[in-house]
Amino acid sequence: MTDAQYENWLANLSANRILLAELHHAGGIEYVATGGFISRPTDANPNRPYIDILSKAVDISTRIDGVAGFGRLELFDNGEITDWVDRAWHGHPIILRLGAPDWPLDDFRVLARGRNAGLKESRRGVIMFDMEDESSIFDQQIDTGELPDASGPVPLALGSVYNAPAYLLSTAPYAFKASYLAVTALTPKDNGDDTVISTVDLANGSFELSASLVGTLTVDIEEQHNTPLAVCQWVADYYGVPLGDVDLPSYTVGLYYNSDVTGRQILDELCEGLGAYWYRNALGELVIQQHKEALTPDLGLVVDEIEEDKIRLIDTQPPWRALTLRYRRNYSTLSTVSGDVEQNNPSEAARLRNEWRESRASQSVSYYPLAEQAERAERNSVIQNEADANTERDRLLALRGVRRDVWSIEAFTPPVQAGMAIAVDHPRLAGRIGRVTNVNRSPTRGTTNLELWL
Repeated sequence: MTDAQYENWLANLSANRILLAELHHAGGIEYVATGGFISRPTDANPNRPYIDILSKAVDISTRIDGVAGFGRLELFDNGEITDWVDRAWHGHPIILRLGAPDWPLDDFRVLARGRNAGLKESRRGVIMFDMEDESSIFDQQIDTGELPDASGPVPLALGSVYNAPAYLLSTAPYAFKASYLAVTALTPKDNGDDTVISTVDLANGSFELSASLVGTLTVDIEEQHNTPLAVCQWVADYYGVPLGDVDLPSYTVGLYYNSDVTGRQILDELCEGLGAYWYRNALGELVIQQHKEALTPDLGLVVDEIEEDKIRLIDTQPPWRALTLRYRRNYSTLSTVSGDVEQNNPSEAARLRNEWRESRASQSVSYYPLAEQAERAERNSVIQNEADANTERDRLLALRGVRRDVWSIEAFTPPVQAGMAIAVDHPRLAGRIGRVTNVNRSPTRGTTNLELWL
């Protein structure tokens, strides 16, 4: 069955549907369904029976902030699965597949992948599990190793990092650690003066000093993952997750962590100042895209596809009067700066004293009745260059140059993904195109709840 044929089937509201679930645990896999089902001998997984004990009330919610939610999986227990309570379920995969009862298993499509959040309830006739989004894997801490003398984790530097602290490895010789990953350049500085004589070990992200210091030691770091795409690829590779669609600019970026950090923290920080969002799709791929105004629709909705009285305005967002985008973070601000730097490069001396550089701009919102109350937004970013920061500042400011509305719609549609653009041919929206920011659907119900940002 082709994808087009599958979508046509989904659009048929009278189609008979069945949801299959593969529940992994420490000792194997259990196969359950919302109806009786056995795969065919010709399927990749032949003659596989699915037990008819899965409740139909399984809702799946996907938002553009990387957070997905699932309803509880309820299993009917007639006494034959009571011993399942004693199995180790927590953290193991759950795979949901949707299709028709008379199809081959190979024609089913993966609807969602998640993680079992553990047994939540067990009573007469019922066993319940909570289901977590697969993105929960990014909540696991990144293991960079430990510094000597219980000084904490080895720092993680990604991309171009300005003025980070360095950590002592040994005193004979004076060796310092700057990065867990191999680097392309290290520039040690003494109170901001980069004329420090040193021997660098790029492969190990460390260096040795040839002379004693006058003041505070810091270091500029250049690591190869210095674009948003490269950072996303590194995070995906670290967690063994396939990388899907990435739509991000090729700005020079830098991120630095000298305490425990997770993949979610890295992705969130990367996206914050780029006006971007991330999530894992039904195939388990990591998707990262910039939030942009919807201009060309991926899908159209007409009046007949929207449930009666199920379209409403739920939020209005005033335009931004101004935006301050912070960039090129200084990870080790100095109270005392080298005299040579003060005299020969006063702008650099100022940077060494301040945590951020700032790119600011404003715009007229006089057309807006509450213009004096329009938001003056502030954002931190991992952008390193002034030109890139100005470009992103202007893009974000233009995106929020008008009032934005959020609409809630309950529609009879094929499954849609967060981030898609949808044109709504309804008297209330008159063909306007919105960006999907939230999707809530039940695989066995014919409707999908959407939130559109216009």
